Amino acid sequence: MAGLTDFYAGAAPGWAAGATKVYGPLARDLVAHSPHPLQQRLVLDVGAGTGAGSAALRSAGARPVAVDLSHDMLAWDRSSRPPSAVSDVLALPFPADSFDDVVAAFVLNHLVEPVAGLRELARVTSNRGAILATAYSTQSASEARERVDDVARSQGWEPPGWYVSLKSSMAPLVGSAASMQAVAREAGLAHAVAGERPVDTGVRTAGELVDYRFGQAHYAEFLASLTAGETDALRRAALAAAEPVMEPYRPIVVFLTAIVGE
Repeated sequence: MAGLTDFYAGAAPGWAAGATKVYGPLARDLVAHSPHPLQQRLVLDVGAGTGAGSAALRSAGARPVAVDLSHDMLAWDRSSRPPSAVSDVLALPFPADSFDDVVAAFVLNHLVEPVAGLRELARVTSNRGAILATAYSTQSASEARERVDDVARSQGWEPPGWYVSLKSSMAPLVGSAASMQAVAREAGLAHAVAGERPVDTGVRTAGELVDYRFGQAHYAEFLASLTAGETDALRRAALAAAEPVMEPYRPIVVFLTAIVGE
């Protein structure tokens, strides 16, 4: 992976304990979008992180194989994880037609060239296999989440440059049903349907939302720099800010379902 930086190094504990409160339900929703049963099918989980997508695939009866750019994320809870490989999504280490289907949860929004990413996913997917992908809609918003970020900023946190770039430059490329559909069309996926809708993640309390937000990779380095006392104070302040406006967390998600080949 020469030249590629693992921005998720060190984020696995927080991600598994916190961010998965949201990404677990979103992964299950994505897997449920499969146009055919996944029982016993070999499915590539791209951008697998700490395993939310793989767990959803196993629950659906599939046989997942995981890839992620981050070794740290793949190494989390290694003994219970499926076979895996550290890999760039733009250069997957598999021959053509290696998998029955591919799942890419919140991966395309990390790419400067999402068209190239989808073409690579299609390359390793067998004929009539499905590609299932998600990205956050640019219309998704949460006042409680923003208040958590504001509290963190007041305590010295600044979004890292890679995250700012992701949100401003990459995410909008697939941040609507129309843009995701256009990317799929340019990638040569004629049989592709994109849509967007709010998803109920099951996160109801400010505490769950704070766990989710602070469990994400763009907080990992900052939180690691704090003492235990500072971390507790930050969490209390974030809870106090989020609770008055807390509503069930239902981010707007863009879904893509594509069938490879004819």
